[in-house]
Amino acid sequence: MTFGTWLHTKLHGELVGTDAYGNTYYTSKKNRMRGTRQERWVVYNGEADASKVPPEWHAWLHHTTDAPIEAPT
Repeated sequence: MTFGTWLHTKLHGELVGTDAYGNTYYTSKKNRMRGTRQERWVVYNGEADASKVPPEWHAWLHHTTDAPIEAPT
């Protein structure tokens, strides 16, 4: 994680959850402007690799769902 990402996450991020890979998911504490979507991002555990984002979190990151879908066990 870069210093900029770390700082942005500490100042503006609210933890939403983690996945089986150890990635952590955040949303912005406030909406940026009225009528816009809330910012969502992932902090990867280790090397940034988009293929390590499970489908349920991918859907959440892209505003397809309001909450992450339960992963099958």
